[in-house]
Amino acid sequence: MREFGELLRTHRIRVGLTQQQLADFAMVSVRAIRDLECGRTRSPRAETVRLLADGLRLDDDSRANLREAGGRPAGPVSVAPPAPSSAIVGREAEQAALLDLFADGGRLVTITGVSGVGKTRLALEVVGALHFRLGWSVAWLPSSRTPQIDDGQDTVLVTDHLPDTALLDRHPRLRVIVTSLAPAGIAGEHVFPLAPLADEAAVRLLVMNVRRVRPGFRQEAGNSAALMGLVRELDGLPSALEFAAGWFMVYSPQHLLERLRTNPLDPTSAHLRDSLRLSLSTLDEEERAALTRMAGRGEGQDDHVTRALSVRGLVRRAGRRYEVLNLVRAAVLEPVSGPYSAGGVALTWPC
Repeated sequence: MREFGELLRTHRIRVGLTQQQLADFAMVSVRAIRDLECGRTRSPRAETVRLLADGLRLDDDSRANLREAGGRPAGPVSVAPPAPSSAIVGREAEQAALLDLFADGGRLVTITGVSGVGKTRLALEVVGALHFRLGWSVAWLPSSRTPQIDDGQDTVLVTDHLPDTALLDRHPRLRVIVTSLAPAGIAGEHVFPLAPLADEAAVRLLVMNVRRVRPGFRQEAGNSAALMGLVRELDGLPSALEFAAGWFMVYSPQHLLERLRTNPLDPTSAHLRDSLRLSLSTLDEEERAALTRMAGRGEGQDDHVTRALSVRGLVRRAGRRYEVLNLVRAAVLEPVSGPYSAGGVALTWPC
């Protein structure tokens, strides 16, 4: 077995942290880290190992190896959520509602919505609150791998795969968040549809993203109408706003809006186009036909079909009617050839 100090140093270098940066993230002194890596301290306290593992954002296996190298049992320990890679804007109500769901005894929550609406980012914010405010352990698994669960503490598992419901029976203190394009349809599931951002929040997020490429950019009287038009054309989808912000290097807000009105998918990205088609691939034949009619400004459908489309975030309420999102309409009506389409609607995610 590798020495604790050697293993610690390997993990630190792999993630690109200096000793000072790791000290800041883990809330451990630089001297303590230096002594551990040099072998002057060979038996760190269990709490020190936990803090270092949290600071390094280690997965379950690496965390267990570090704990064992420090002379501690390799059983499960508290895990921190991954560090967010982007800002979250305008999701305070949704975060509060999800936290209330768990406080009221909810155990399995599926966050649904169209690709790019921010399901994973919201889940990250929620589990961050549960971990840092309440001390919950977090198992972050974008895979079907069986997680390591500590029955001695509250744990929240985040996954984008259908969970094994037997986990909830075996671990009474476990809760699960699933991020998915559609409900899993399993017993005990609470479906939480995530809608696009409201206009004001979407404009704030767009401006934040634009300032990454044009630091001096700001919302003002001369561009407010164009910015509002942009976020409405892009449906308030965070991923679409992020991609479109890059075009501000070459377009004014008004010129970009004119281009979006010609084809809202054009100045976003190929990835967004394909991810929208992946959302469409979750529909059955009746739902695909209904969405195609609605995208062509046809009449509304029966309640069952409308609910299925709404839960997936493909349509939204507009007064007494439902309307198809602009980007979804573009993806539905855009010509698609080859084995990936049926009736103009993509059935799978092209590789």
